[in-house]
Amino acid sequence: MIAATGLRWILTLLFCALAAYGLWRAIAARSHPWTARLAHGLHAVMALAMFAMAWSWGMDLPATPQVIFFSAAAAWFVVAALALPSGPEPRLRVLVGMLPHAVMTAAMAWMVAAMSSGMSMGGAGAGQAHDMPGMDMSAPGALATMTLSGTGDRWSAGLLALVLLVLALWWLAEGFDTGRLAPRTTGGAASGGAVHAAWDVGCHGLMALGMAAMFVVMV
Repeated sequence: MIAATGLRWILTLLFCALAAYGLWRAIAARSHPWTARLAHGLHAVMALAMFAMAWSWGMDLPATPQVIFFSAAAAWFVVAALALPSGPEPRLRVLVGMLPHAVMTAAMAWMVAAMSSGMSMGGAGAGQAHDMPGMDMSAPGALATMTLSGTGDRWSAGLLALVLLVLALWWLAEGFDTGRLAPRTTGGAASGGAVHAAWDVGCHGLMALGMAAMFVVMV
């Protein structure tokens, strides 16, 4: 999907690192509730899917299972916030905290569906760039090998890019504040829980930032 070699490799390294972190947190955080470990696992899967979409071979992966999976994941974040025990936190606060994750996974489902629709609309003429009505093939030097050509789709992609950028800045700022304000032990090191919380939020921000970049190249 991304023609610019430098940007493709930057996003590849970013998403692979985020996937590794998510898997590590899902496996190692045994003291956390299963819902938290599942959330880390879902973010790891999404990072792997974004890594694949940065490369041309990623467009050959089946789209329907991905759309179903990420749509279900988005619904799960909402259901988990509304139905599962919230502990001492107010239900509304839990829902507000989960909604950005639901938006991010829903945006992932939309991206896969939009790119798949553009590819399938080319049909038998996929071998000819101008016969693909849902997609535009990039000119030499462009950031993306394929971009959306429909006005509605391009506006939707631009809006999602803006939403994800806002989420990225919010999460990154929260991650920096969490790490900076973490309680200190006598040895001068921040407590492990606060450090993990800061890294978790920061990784969410980096994921949203990488996704925003992917949406921008679709426009």
